[in-house]
Amino acid sequence: MPYDENMNTLTIPKELIKEKELIIIPRKKYEEFMNLQKMVKKWFVEEVDTDKAIKIYKKEKRQGKLKTINSLAELR
Repeated sequence: MPYDENMNTLTIPKELIKEKELIIIPRKKYEEFMNLQKMVKKWFVEEVDTDKAIKIYKKEKRQGKLKTINSLAELR
């Protein structure tokens, strides 16, 4: 394809292509990806927190530290 005045030229600095892999995507798609990445990270942290809470529960149950009640009135 020959060059014409409606075509743009882009110079990419060598620092940006150190790994020899460069991906160019529209900003909206990039932002969607970043939001998804944040959500996945949040879910992972929540899962780790849940797993930790379950381990603590099981340990305290084995040690007899947890009290069993028959009704909410016993909490008083």
